[in-house]
Amino acid sequence: MNDKNEYIAYEYKATIKTESESFRNALNAFCDYSERILDLSFEEHDKAEIILAAQQELLPGAYKIVPNNKNVKIYASNEEGINNALATMLQIMQKSDNGVFIPKVKIFDYPDSIYRGMMVDLAREWHEFEYLINFVDMCYFYKLSVLHLHFTDDQSYTLPSDVYPKLPTVNRHYTKEQINELVEYAHKRGIELVPEIDIPGHCQQFQKAYPSLFGFGGIIHQHEDSFVALEEIFAELCEMFKYSKYIHIGGDEAAIQQWTQCKKCRDYADTKGIDSTISDKSLLSEQMLAHFVTRIANVVFENDKKPIAWEGFAKEVNDMVPKEIIIMSWENYYQLTPDLIDAGFKIINCSWDPMYVITPIRKWPIKDVFEWDIYSWKPVHPQSPYINTGGIKIEHSDNVLGGQLLAWNRHIEEHFENAEDGIKEEMLLLLERIPALSENTWNNEKVRTFDEFIIDAEVLQDRFKPILRISE
Repeated sequence: MNDKNEYIAYEYKATIKTESESFRNALNAFCDYSERILDLSFEEHDKAEIILAAQQELLPGAYKIVPNNKNVKIYASNEEGINNALATMLQIMQKSDNGVFIPKVKIFDYPDSIYRGMMVDLAREWHEFEYLINFVDMCYFYKLSVLHLHFTDDQSYTLPSDVYPKLPTVNRHYTKEQINELVEYAHKRGIELVPEIDIPGHCQQFQKAYPSLFGFGGIIHQHEDSFVALEEIFAELCEMFKYSKYIHIGGDEAAIQQWTQCKKCRDYADTKGIDSTISDKSLLSEQMLAHFVTRIANVVFENDKKPIAWEGFAKEVNDMVPKEIIIMSWENYYQLTPDLIDAGFKIINCSWDPMYVITPIRKWPIKDVFEWDIYSWKPVHPQSPYINTGGIKIEHSDNVLGGQLLAWNRHIEEHFENAEDGIKEEMLLLLERIPALSENTWNNEKVRTFDEFIIDAEVLQDRFKPILRISE
């Protein structure tokens, strides 16, 4: 728009080409979305007017869009950058009678944060496979880099498994074919999938399927046989998600004190250099948790991937946990964010307030999400030292990789007669908040007011929403 609120644009034929074969998947994804979102079909052509080109001087994730009266050239140094550019194109271009209008403006842009994520709980409430595809679409359109999928919890184990075939919950798990389809779909759109198997707590499905192996009482028992089994399960997960850079191993909200009351667990700890006879049983349980997290993380490292864990272990055992494990700081109860950073961990901001969406009972206004930034946390746990203080804001740190919006759905069944209505509500709540999450992880400093932001956010939502299942 110019000062007179007029849309000033070049008009191009709906033709496209790439000068770099490494951008082939990105081109195909863009053409797919153009047809679904704008009802606009692009044709590949040697004399195309929209041209994708590599420019190695650009930082990873960065891009340039340079229009003139003959063509528009789109530059990036890698697939992440070209996908970011093409997502921007889907947001700014308009269908015309002869092709497409593109604003007469040069764009150079890049993300401040490498981790711009959305998490969805798939275990507490079943999501049909089509929703997973839509979650990838949401990440692509809003230039998020990561889709974190919480596949397991007490309610269900939604992954397939050949190594432990009784683990997948009957009639409530995805097939190998579906997982492979999801993996390829996300990869071709440049979205990083972060699959999560949440242990040692949240493990009732493990214990129902293999009680003699994984124990009882809501926490996986520590002994050599259980660890060998878990190593096989995580190796299978790494293979299933072959393109994933990160694997989430859980690590929070576990009744770790039970390990100190289990002779087999204590005997195992002794073999690993942990003195199970110490009088401080709280410290003993934390040391055993540190060992658990480390041993599972090592499986991920051995598969050339990076482990992520929830904030869950205490400061007193930081020296036992590899600093290469990325920590999601969410509550500032198990351990404070400054202590994690001081210990050398890289972290992801998953602040309960305002980044959690618990359909339908708990969510924060969109403005609160917009006002949040990756250096701010507002806990809700009554025992957090920051409760009722307005939270904590830390100094800028390279150890903060970004932030994430998180959807949990354990209350859907009790509030909706039809669970799918609850899933649609969850998707709508995410869709309303994703633009603010994207804005605040793309730009670590505010670049506009909420009133300016919300106008664009609502326009983009109207453009994108029709391709989602919630529009049916």
